[in-house]
Amino acid sequence: MKVSEAIAKALVAEGVTLAAGISGQSIGHVLDAIAESPNIKLMYARQERVGFDICDGFARASGKVAVVFTDAGPAAANLMGGLVNSWGDSVPVLFLAGHNDHGATASRQTKEIPFLEMFKPVSKWATLLESPDQVANVIRRAFMQLNTGRPGPVVIGIPYDISSMEIGDFHYEPVSSQPRVRSGADPAAIEAAIDLLAGAARPYVYTGSGILMSEASEELVTLATMLTLPVATTINGKSGFPEDHPLALGIGGFARASYGSLPASKLAEAADVILTVGCGFKKHATRVRPSATTKHIQVDVDPGEINRDGMATVALAGDARIILQQLIDAARARLPASRLSPVTERAQEIAALKAQWDDLSRPLLTSAEKPINPFRVTDTLMRLTDPARTIVLHDAGTVRGSTTQHYRATRPRGFLGFGVESAMGWTIGAAMGAKRAAPDDLVVAFVGDEAFCETALDLETSVRNDAPFLLIVLNNRGFADNDGGKSARLAHARFHQGISAAKLAITLGAHGHTVENPEDLETTLATAIKQVEAGLTAVVEVKTARVQASLYRLWAKD
Repeated sequence: MKVSEAIAKALVAEGVTLAAGISGQSIGHVLDAIAESPNIKLMYARQERVGFDICDGFARASGKVAVVFTDAGPAAANLMGGLVNSWGDSVPVLFLAGHNDHGATASRQTKEIPFLEMFKPVSKWATLLESPDQVANVIRRAFMQLNTGRPGPVVIGIPYDISSMEIGDFHYEPVSSQPRVRSGADPAAIEAAIDLLAGAARPYVYTGSGILMSEASEELVTLATMLTLPVATTINGKSGFPEDHPLALGIGGFARASYGSLPASKLAEAADVILTVGCGFKKHATRVRPSATTKHIQVDVDPGEINRDGMATVALAGDARIILQQLIDAARARLPASRLSPVTERAQEIAALKAQWDDLSRPLLTSAEKPINPFRVTDTLMRLTDPARTIVLHDAGTVRGSTTQHYRATRPRGFLGFGVESAMGWTIGAAMGAKRAAPDDLVVAFVGDEAFCETALDLETSVRNDAPFLLIVLNNRGFADNDGGKSARLAHARFHQGISAAKLAITLGAHGHTVENPEDLETTLATAIKQVEAGLTAVVEVKTARVQASLYRLWAKD
């Protein structure tokens, strides 16, 4: 058996079902071996970065690892935008990079790059395969990194000469054959945390993507319901708590985050005890840190995140699912039955704030203005789709705000948020990956006109690979007009003609539609959904107004 065949055998043993990227000589042996396996679906992209985005979307939608492949040198460097998205958002993706012959490394070859120096800072683990006898240990270590603790991308460089070497007898025991390695928190800290939550007059829960990565949504719902805890999420954590639940607050932060809802921000400001689970404290997601008078219970699988942005009152380092179950068990053991019943006043306050939020938002969601208000697009999609059978994604920029604030995700991974690095154009590749992960679901991606241009040619990839999705391009001419602000600085580039997303989609083999009048929006989206359900990608370009992406200004003075 050759090294390339051994690698393919190990990937199959670990349950890999998807590989995406662009081939080349240095990765050729490995890719040939992977292609021989009926267990792994190959998707060839139009650029390496989109290949990575495909695997990133697959991982977010399924919780499983996909494999990216590229040729050596600049081909590997081309996917850096996708890699940093996964690194920033803690998404497990395995990158197999072609590499020049091992014996000639550092001799200024064609396509030679400082491989480890480039990729180590933006991956959970990066290594170079140096001999055939390392294959089993390197792949096993890679999957341990991918499947334990705080997730993140892993990079393995495979020299071309080593990939064709004989390995002899090869035995591989997959990491996936064992239960997932999880850790819990100190029992004394668990008791202290549950006592704080039970004694809080105004508790508040703020959760991130750690809930999704740990598959802890069920435990979060149970704990919140037991103690009547209002729950808000980060953008990346959206869908970790069902947003049709009476205790769901939508997007939130510690105080009026950029895209925070009114209920989330109001309750965050007044909270006396805050429980955070699997989330960071990014500038745009968290404008104000917990105050000195606010008790903070911090749960995170990464000890490096604990106490990083201020001391927690109680620190619980470990897996979110295990720790939430510990809190549930402690509540049942330590609290009287009367305390485990709904707190009516708290539930009524949440309902009143949500009603106020709906009243303030309704004029935008139903606006008849032209160009079309982008919030109306989200509201229309909500009425045309079943969130139990739909996966929604968003891209970078203002499109993030108009999408996340009013789409109600009702099941884990039914909404795939991203945003720590926010490399533009992510949604096109990620939507294909999500479709591979959930082939029976309708996948809908929102993108702005500027981000669309970054990766638009890979619409052809979705057509060629039978990975249909609905792409909604919110075109507010952010990359075309020259009437002020950023676009004025780009006026000399003559972008004012813009690009017709609908025409480009048709050229690439997809369906294309353009909507300029709000009264045509529902009919056009319904038609496009049927086209996607029939098996072909559809693009709906909506000419939208430039509006404040966050509704913060509607109620900030209240």
